[in-house]
Amino acid sequence: MPRFIVLDLETTGVSYKDGDRIIELAYAVLENNQIVKTYSSFVQTERKIPLFVQQLTSIDPEDVRDAPLFADIVPALLEDMNDAYFVAHNADFDLNFLNETLEEAGYETFSGPVVDTVELSRLAFPTENSFRLSELADKLQLTHNNPHRAESDALAAAELLKEIFSVMENLPPAALKQLLGLQRLFKSDVRELLEYFYENSSDAPDKYETYRDISLKLPNKTSEKGEDISINFSELLEGFKDVDKMKQILPDYVRRPGQEEMMNFVNETFEKNSIGLIEAGTGTGKTLAYLVPAAYYAGSEGKRVVISTETIQLQEQLLKQELPLAESLLPFPVRKALLKGRSHYICLQKTEQMLADNFQDAYERSISKAQLVVWLTQTETGDLEELNLADPSDRFHREIASDGVSCASPDCPWFSRCFYQRAKKTARHADIVITNHALLLTDIVHDNQVLPGYETVIIDEAHHLEEAATRQFGTSLDYASMAQMMNEFTTKDQDNMLENWLSDQIPEKWNVCKQQLHECREEWNDLFLTLYDYANKRGGRGETGDISKTIVHDKEWEKVLDTADRFHYKFRDTAHVMAEIQFDAESKWEQEGHYKRERAALDRYIEEISKLHQQFRDLILEQKENHVYWLERSLKGPKQSITLSGSPTDVSELLADRFFQKKKRAVLTSATLTVNQSFKYMIRQLGLEDFEVYTKLVASPFNWSEQVAFMVPDDIPHIQEDGEDAYIDAITYAIYEIAQISDGKMLVLFTSYDMLKKTYHFLQTMLDEEYMLIGQGVQSKSRTKLVKMFQQFERTILFGTSSFWEGVDIPGDDLSVIVMARLPFSPPNDPIFKAKSEQVKAAGGSPFMSLALPQAVLRFKQGFGRLIRRETDRGVVVVLDRRIETAKYGKHFIRSLPDIPLRSGSMYDLGIQIDEWLHQNGKGGV
Repeated sequence: MPRFIVLDLETTGVSYKDGDRIIELAYAVLENNQIVKTYSSFVQTERKIPLFVQQLTSIDPEDVRDAPLFADIVPALLEDMNDAYFVAHNADFDLNFLNETLEEAGYETFSGPVVDTVELSRLAFPTENSFRLSELADKLQLTHNNPHRAESDALAAAELLKEIFSVMENLPPAALKQLLGLQRLFKSDVRELLEYFYENSSDAPDKYETYRDISLKLPNKTSEKGEDISINFSELLEGFKDVDKMKQILPDYVRRPGQEEMMNFVNETFEKNSIGLIEAGTGTGKTLAYLVPAAYYAGSEGKRVVISTETIQLQEQLLKQELPLAESLLPFPVRKALLKGRSHYICLQKTEQMLADNFQDAYERSISKAQLVVWLTQTETGDLEELNLADPSDRFHREIASDGVSCASPDCPWFSRCFYQRAKKTARHADIVITNHALLLTDIVHDNQVLPGYETVIIDEAHHLEEAATRQFGTSLDYASMAQMMNEFTTKDQDNMLENWLSDQIPEKWNVCKQQLHECREEWNDLFLTLYDYANKRGGRGETGDISKTIVHDKEWEKVLDTADRFHYKFRDTAHVMAEIQFDAESKWEQEGHYKRERAALDRYIEEISKLHQQFRDLILEQKENHVYWLERSLKGPKQSITLSGSPTDVSELLADRFFQKKKRAVLTSATLTVNQSFKYMIRQLGLEDFEVYTKLVASPFNWSEQVAFMVPDDIPHIQEDGEDAYIDAITYAIYEIAQISDGKMLVLFTSYDMLKKTYHFLQTMLDEEYMLIGQGVQSKSRTKLVKMFQQFERTILFGTSSFWEGVDIPGDDLSVIVMARLPFSPPNDPIFKAKSEQVKAAGGSPFMSLALPQAVLRFKQGFGRLIRRETDRGVVVVLDRRIETAKYGKHFIRSLPDIPLRSGSMYDLGIQIDEWLHQNGKGGV
């Protein structure tokens, strides 16, 4: 192995040319994969250190005042760099900055081999959510006590490099050979390193199987069903009362009576062959409370139980953490499986074809291919959700994802190793099958073709089921989806082997088809420009700030229909030519006996574009009764940035007839199913009114009155009376006051993106740079990224809308205060809400009382629950919307919460109480 110098710099900024300078330099030298030398020093500079850099690094002007000059450090540094690989985490920045500094000091720049640990981490750990050094160090349990300090960063990067090498040296020869074929576009100089690992590699037949030059991890053997051991459920439940015994199995076990109540309820629901709804407050231990009776029932009765959740995160948690825990409490093993939709799994046939083409000149694509090569030696599931690809594009995903066409070939050489087929087989033999609401409902649409047969189901996060059904029974289509498909088919580049083959073999018809597709694209473009004009007339703002318009069959819509007809007829002509090309191509391929890739690509293309055309017809030309159709236009991007959508206005009958009617046992659970302690709203929305339904409400075990201060300032103006500008001014000032008291650590929840943006920018001018403001849609739209940013800095305020009202988990001292800017009523111009409201009104009901208010209360409870995630959490919830006190319906919100006293007063008086609550008692305990 060669020598490596792993270096890190702390600087005053990112641009040497703009006067930024090094303030700290550290490095570690690796020989024979061991650290043999370390060095660290502050560096003297006259450049002012910005306050943000001081906060980030904890380096202040006093630290560098008497430090050595860079010129004093250079001789020893150059000696250590001689004949070594230069290594850094984000090597481009550190090396370029160092070279500019060396050049300015009169020294030669470093021109030796370079390794970037960010890039190599992508290869070695393709499933990591983040490739930041601090997060990798945490995940790999590397010592990294002072992130953003050169010494700690350099040592952590050196240890990371050793972990990367450990992965590489254990790869089988076929995988390393694939990497050697891909490495020419890497930023890191890794050819010699890969050759070294290849020369010293072995096949490891107990770990890997190499087939058709691709190495796969050998799957774990499926556990056989264990010997039946009879045990009464009441005996099993009794064991949870023996705390000492339970602690031997679960060291952190705390007895929760509510958890035992819920276990009993789930078991009784199964025994009665009935439907049960159970709201389990935060801290109940809900997941284990339904998993234990589910696993007991499946194991003892030999009847499969399907468990459905809304979020992927909870699915993974169930499979990898919660189910093994439940199994440890049972006297018999439980066979378990996770099943997702086909497109979630990698197609090995398509991957083999992609890896065979190594002439691509796109950097991200080459890195992604390399990630696939390594990942296939690590994954047992083939679930693409595991990956964090350098190329996250839809096109790349389509090229490797399983689909109906790639699996249709009876002679697929990968069938016996297919991950999707393996997942289905595992599910067929499982006692517990974990899936998601989308696949559960897709299975209904496609007459139970995916999930194995089942009569018993548990639906967690059940408050999302209606929304998921509305989404699943509907459809949507945007401009780009069809435009990209038409472009992809005719793009002449190295990677489009189908276009190249057709141009050569069927040139005349192919030229006609290309001309037809060109004319189709023009008609498609005209259609969306017409939709743009339609959207601009009377289109309202949606929750995200984009324009949203419900489609109404008026004179303006007639113009859209005329343009849509032109596209439809042009596409129909094009489809006819495509069918002729497919027939001619099949004849040639049959005669020549190969071209499997081209055949699959053509079949897949025609299937996908035909599906998009059918969606277009469903959304514009063949609209159904009892459906609502709408379009949304992004305020950013070109005029054609429009999405068309359609959904049934009421899914309750669909759920009743096509789902619940066909199941013998169903348990629906969530932390938010009731309004005013009643399940009536949820029962009505899910179509359960004609079923015998058992309900139970299990209270949270937390001491809410001691853990939460609930406050409503009475001097905030009413938006309806004083206007939005006055309201935003008042809530901005209130947030400013609370931030000064809480030192940030706030989550501010909005119902309008427009209000969020205005408040964010106003507050930015009021707070000094010690505070970090993070806004949804400002820095990023990714909830995960925004939460990580929030937790990274000390004085942080996070502004969120829509998705931030639930699913955000920030336990401990990172979050002290939740501020709700407004009560979370759905926007009145939301197309689905508007259509449902009109239905309720037509039936003689009150849309507000039977729809708007229950929805808002459930969302309010979700937002409230973001603060207290465990027994030791403590904080403040401030609702800036006075309607919770002044409006008659406000009591519905208050009654839906645990027993917490409401504190009301001026913002000044409440500020004093917030200060006392947070600082005299602290958040760490009660």
